[in-house]
Amino acid sequence: MAKGWKCLRVKKVFANRWMRLENHTVRSPKGHTFDHAVICAGPSVRVIGVTGDGRIVITREFRYPAGVWNYELPGGGSEGLTPAAAARKELKEETGYTARRLQRVGKFVVYSGLSSEFCHAFIATGLRQQGQQLERTETITTRTVSWAELEAMIASNRFRDGLSLAALMMARKEITSTTKTQRTQRSQSRSS
Repeated sequence: MAKGWKCLRVKKVFANRWMRLENHTVRSPKGHTFDHAVICAGPSVRVIGVTGDGRIVITREFRYPAGVWNYELPGGGSEGLTPAAAARKELKEETGYTARRLQRVGKFVVYSGLSSEFCHAFIATGLRQQGQQLERTETITTRTVSWAELEAMIASNRFRDGLSLAALMMARKEITSTTKTQRTQRSQSRSS
């Protein structure tokens, strides 16, 4: 906890396998005491799968809390796995792809005003399709899009998942250089 902040009491309100809701009674550095709701969740992951032809793997899934179908990147909670192992698991489970290479591009706070969760972003390359292994709670379809198509989906609010947007922003420079290199290599192999 940051200097001057003190947690006086923690009351568990609710828990399930994914998260725990707690009410924390805290004292601020100014001496004010108040209650703060905290969603406690383990680390999560988002995976930016890049195919051999430079396309990005995205998913479409119904998100019950928001009541909408969402396009997003594959990902989920780590459930006790290392972030890299969770990224590989979620990529395979949700899209059917396995990756030869996995590059961590960073981590970010999911919702700093309410949650303890950090999300780890990865780029997966050397993809090979082996079939989805969805959990019984998941209804997910996948497709691949070019970087330009993805940007158009974001601009038109069709791709709007916050975790996915943050992961893409962290990885943007790497992804655009990777997809550009792959396009150049394809072009050169066709002209040979």
